[in-house]
Amino acid sequence: MPVCSFCKKGYEFPKGTTVIQKSGDVRYYCSSKCRKNSEMGRLTKKVKWIRKSDVVKAEKAKRDASRAAKK
Repeated sequence: MPVCSFCKKGYEFPKGTTVIQKSGDVRYYCSSKCRKNSEMGRLTKKVKWIRKSDVVKAEKAKRDASRAAKK
């Protein structure tokens, strides 16, 4: 399962885009939104929709850990 080079989200193989650069580097993108933001030179730290998803992932992991500790 490839991981997006921009937002670090895992996705199924037939979906998304694979870009091979002249230098031989392979970049995987889960959506055109990630591909376009990467081509514009944006940093993942500064993009709001990625930061929001990171916060949601952290909260979900915290809840799962607390549920596992209760069992």
